[in-house]
Amino acid sequence: MHHLLWGKVVLLLVGVVAVLQVVHLVLLSRLESRHRRQPAAGHAPPLPVAAGTQVESLFSSLALSLQQHGRVLDASGEYRLVPHLATTARRPVAADTTLVTQCSYGHLQLIPALVERWQINQNPNAQGVVSVAVYAEYRDLSAALWAIASLRSCYSGIRQNVSFHLVSPMSSAGGRGREVAPQPPLVPPPPSGADPCSTAGMQVSGAYRANYAGGARYPNNLLRNVARRGAETEFVLVADIDMVPSANLRADFYEFALRGRLFSESRRDDKTVYVVPAFEAPEAVPPPEDKAQLLKLAEKGLLRPFYIELCLKCQVHTDYEAWQKEPPSKGLSPLFEVLWKDPWEPFYISRNSVPFYDERFKQYGFNRISQVCELHVAGYKFSVLNNGFLVHRGLKTANSFHTSKDIEQERNRMLFRQFKIELKDKYPESSRRCY
Repeated sequence: MHHLLWGKVVLLLVGVVAVLQVVHLVLLSRLESRHRRQPAAGHAPPLPVAAGTQVESLFSSLALSLQQHGRVLDASGEYRLVPHLATTARRPVAADTTLVTQCSYGHLQLIPALVERWQINQNPNAQGVVSVAVYAEYRDLSAALWAIASLRSCYSGIRQNVSFHLVSPMSSAGGRGREVAPQPPLVPPPPSGADPCSTAGMQVSGAYRANYAGGARYPNNLLRNVARRGAETEFVLVADIDMVPSANLRADFYEFALRGRLFSESRRDDKTVYVVPAFEAPEAVPPPEDKAQLLKLAEKGLLRPFYIELCLKCQVHTDYEAWQKEPPSKGLSPLFEVLWKDPWEPFYISRNSVPFYDERFKQYGFNRISQVCELHVAGYKFSVLNNGFLVHRGLKTANSFHTSKDIEQERNRMLFRQFKIELKDKYPESSRRCY
């Protein structure tokens, strides 16, 4: 009788253990399912550890990396470079397109939405990689590192697929031979009470300055080159931080490249760049996801071609009228080719082997067009894609610029004239010129 009772107890315990195991597996399955459904970037919840502690730990790691590797200077000797300050958790696949962008540290809050848009419709073989060059003057280094640490702590898509590179001026005036600015102590900002994963929690109050308002000259093209050198994929799309791509641009271009065998060795020397038409819309208007949405916004007057008010001729050769008349369709394909004419400065997807940007151009004016001009002289073709696009957050108007814009533009205009003369010597066999 005793043995029979003991046997029943053992069976009951075995049953309880079995039930607990089943419950455990179910809970694990649900947790994994929730993890898979977590958005790539923009709405990801904080990590399951104390967010503030995690950010402080990453901040310390970034500060150490800066101290150990921040001794590289650019060619002019004016700026200190820290490539790969923070790298992607996963090694990028070469057969993909990297979104290459640059900004001052105060614009880093735009990264989550940009990354989320770039990672829509992820292909298992293409991860949606972004390479960001961040500009910060010495007095702003702690704020920049804190913002980067917050982004990497709070968003798994950023931690997995975004690499950060840092550029800082050697002096407050950004001039050669000037006194080197003293480096402030790299310490976390005092607690603000804000959630570290909120926009407020990623910034230090009162430290932010606009791109062109600092003591040193903002090195647009240096930043673009640093970010491009940090890209490990075959193709890149270089766009400023406040430009949002169409939702499926990366995935559709991947499929287009596969169909056209663009990743094959036999196509590596092909000199074609793929133009992505650029538009602008008020900041209150959510960026359209596809061409159909874009056309509806254009009909309502809520969206227009980029720079149409300030420099129509800078974008007119994209032929927006012909592009908008082409009905939306699935995927991407070339719509027409355009022979480059001065002063057209399109945005485009290209191989990362195209000529780099001339780093002498700083502040406002002629920084992008100089590189597009060189593409033309070097023999590149410009093929406009039918469905992909970029949308700038906010309208470009005459009163939306800083006060020194005209002076900077005139200085760079003189440099551009010299640059075009230099291209004749750089490409002596080319019959093309920039005019």
